[in-house]
Amino acid sequence: MSELGRMGRDGLIAGDYPTKSQEITVTGPAEFRRGDVVAAKGGEFALVDPEGEGGAELAIGIICDDVAVGDGESARAAMYVKGEFSQRALRFGGGGEAEPHLRRMTEIGLIVRPTRV
Repeated sequence: MSELGRMGRDGLIAGDYPTKSQEITVTGPAEFRRGDVVAAKGGEFALVDPEGEGGAELAIGIICDDVAVGDGESARAAMYVKGEFSQRALRFGGGGEAEPHLRRMTEIGLIVRPTRV
């Protein structure tokens, strides 16, 4: 069992740069997977999407653990706000490409490393 936001090493964490997580509240309906890159959208969280409407274009974190919330419900979740991550393990909205987000992510301490496998 893992504690909220305290997952062990897997394909998401790419290096030795220390990770830092932050607790968030997710309101439904919503479903996120570990490695989803999220943005704040109207006080809620959504997959980051440079072509999205309502300000979902700026990455603010990476979801630590899978979370699913039903309509009208809310749940605690955690997101990484610092760390070094494998590009291949990340999921983005829109076209699903990391490239439009890399500069912003690096600026806020989310370092993305290219991965071959």
